[in-house]
Amino acid sequence: MVKFVRKRNGRLVEFDRERIRTAIEKAFRAVGVKGDVEKLVNSVLWYIGRRFGDDGVPTVEEIQDIVEKVLMKHGYYEVARAYILYREQRHTMRKL
Repeated sequence: MVKFVRKRNGRLVEFDRERIRTAIEKAFRAVGVKGDVEKLVNSVLWYIGRRFGDDGVPTVEEIQDIVEKVLMKHGYYEVARAYILYREQRHTMRKL
């Protein structure tokens, strides 16, 4: 599993699976839907491992893209939409 993530400012930080869990949980709460968050987190981790291996360093955006795809793959389209909208709002805020 990857050990580091490249933040938007270029800094490397330790990979933390709990950040993925938290993001997915927040998206579920935003639309009032329940789901198997652990299954989704494990699926995201599998895709990250497959794409980046043990030594790769994904960016925050690449991980977020994978989260979106996993949510949609598992049929959570409204949750994915909430997640995408949240990402867009954060992007807009960062630009300001």
